[in-house]
Amino acid sequence: MDGCNRNQGVENCFTFEVVAHLPNLRSAFARVEASHGMAGVDGISIKKFDYNLGYNLSILAGELIDGRYKSLPLLRFLVSKRDGTSRPLVVPCVRDRVAQAAVLNVIGPLFEAEFEDVSFAYRKGRSVKQAVHRIRDLREKGYRYVVEADIDSYFDNIDHALLMSKVGKLVHNEKVLSLIDSWVRAEVYDGEKVYRIEKGIPQGTVISPMLANLFLDEFDETMISSGCQLVRYSDDFIILSKSCSEAEKALDLTEEVLEQSGLSLDEEDTRITEFGSGFKFLGVVFLGDSIFAPYDRPPKNRKILYMPPPFDLKGYLKDRRSEVKKVRR
Repeated sequence: MDGCNRNQGVENCFTFEVVAHLPNLRSAFARVEASHGMAGVDGISIKKFDYNLGYNLSILAGELIDGRYKSLPLLRFLVSKRDGTSRPLVVPCVRDRVAQAAVLNVIGPLFEAEFEDVSFAYRKGRSVKQAVHRIRDLREKGYRYVVEADIDSYFDNIDHALLMSKVGKLVHNEKVLSLIDSWVRAEVYDGEKVYRIEKGIPQGTVISPMLANLFLDEFDETMISSGCQLVRYSDDFIILSKSCSEAEKALDLTEEVLEQSGLSLDEEDTRITEFGSGFKFLGVVFLGDSIFAPYDRPPKNRKILYMPPPFDLKGYLKDRRSEVKKVRR
């Protein structure tokens, strides 16, 4: 079904063929190519996919149009963090990244029109530098008290049903909704087994950043309507107030609103402070009227700690075909 309505000045009116249109798929591949990502479970790199680009995109377009498209499992591996601990990341196959980017090209403006000015992550034309400028401006206007808040395991605790209900309010194309749902509830290969994600959204896919912003958009709106001065960068945010009592009320409201979405704050990393005592946000240190550390954060030198052995793609596809036959019977 193709829906058509208006969303804050952006017309939500498109057919699924727009997503699978070859020029859109070529634009999507250019976006994937620019990210310089690695190969997924099928072992096909960006360079190898580009070698037969026209053919590969034509095949993908046909699968999308006639409903034969099925994404492959995400490849899960471990990388090092700055503090020496490990962090799991996932990467889709190049083909699946192109499909996600193609959908994002079409529905991205709908989501962008929905987002609030207090949100600075994963959005074109917005950055850490702009978030820092916003904090500085609020400080100069007398907002000296700060609620430092951290959502406990945000990406891992996003409820799928609630997320898709939020997506469904903006996107009224059933085929697109079905694709997004399949990417949210994706399968993952971790080197030992293939399992399906039951909760949370994978970090490392093309479409996850936009979905992460959407899930917190209602939180942004509620905090703004209550008069709070919120500055959010993905799941990291602070709330600025003119008094300690206002900050305490803002913290109480934060916990209440997040609880409605099945989220909670990390108590160890959540506190009320003020500029005189200093705090750190997005790698920048704020102390009194001074700001320390460069706006441009150093690149993350992530070392791969564990990479799963090659995936048995033939066996997986054989099993999937068998499951399809069982369902049809």
